[in-house]
Amino acid sequence: MRHDVEAFHFPARHDPLPEPELTDEVDRLWHERRYRSALDVILRFLRTEGRDAEAYRWALMLLHAGQRGTPDPDVVEPVTPEQHGSPYFAPVATECAGCARFWYSGHVPVEPENFVVSNPVGLQCQACRYSLCRDCLDPRDRSCPYESCGGELGVPVLPTGRPRGMPANPFTEKLEHVLILWRETPTSQEEADQLVDLACAWQDRAGLTVRSQVNQADERDGEELERRMGLVLVGLYERHGMISEGGLLHRTRVVPIESPSRGRRLVFVTAAPETGPASRLSGPVTYFLFDDEEGEGEDAADGYGAGDGPGARPRKRRWFRRHG
Repeated sequence: MRHDVEAFHFPARHDPLPEPELTDEVDRLWHERRYRSALDVILRFLRTEGRDAEAYRWALMLLHAGQRGTPDPDVVEPVTPEQHGSPYFAPVATECAGCARFWYSGHVPVEPENFVVSNPVGLQCQACRYSLCRDCLDPRDRSCPYESCGGELGVPVLPTGRPRGMPANPFTEKLEHVLILWRETPTSQEEADQLVDLACAWQDRAGLTVRSQVNQADERDGEELERRMGLVLVGLYERHGMISEGGLLHRTRVVPIESPSRGRRLVFVTAAPETGPASRLSGPVTYFLFDDEEGEGEDAADGYGAGDGPGARPRKRRWFRRHG
């Protein structure tokens, strides 16, 4: 058994990015030490085009440069924590088999069989890719801990993927609807993008609708009641024709995600049916983010609150739309 089931394997040779101006832009940002902007370019490419060796080569260089222990004052735009944990980079990450810590190796394939080698965060079995971080290594024993392997821990340290660190979507068809339930701190558009990335990496999102709403279940009753609250809303959207028939019972799953500094989010992901209008949706992802804590029932499901109509109080709702 190889411990790289989730990993991207670099081919012996690969083509440059299909658009020369894209390579020029990433190269320029790299030399300007604007790592955050360069990774944003790579992320946009991976979201739309899928896995690509040259895109991953750039990502490894940028992510490895951005995870150094001592901040470099010459870096104009450092790598953000959200970029470091993006599931789109998971195929080129290395995960510790002991504690599930992950990192991006400095062994970047520049040319076939030529690697830029730096001080590794951990070591890896050269036979099966079983990997251990520095904290989990036994410095007295370099033999591979995996049973019946017989290999030794050393370098290079190549990607393994993050099988224990990334939510996996069991639905492979197009996605139809995402509901985010939050408490106390409303979901911003930027965070909604990140949560959708975490819960729906690599899924077809054309025409996907994302709603974000306060969780009105009593948190003292625990997560089970919070889940029920979300599922009630999903059922309500289905009843009003905003989700295709059978979405609640057969195509919806719940992904709990801890949002740094913002608390726990429950993300309800509904896959589109294999046939029917929802599987042929096209166009931009649309976000409906509700801030009205009193909005519920049919009004909340339709996206309208108590601010509609003459003399009604203003709605606390915000609308965001992402194009392309």
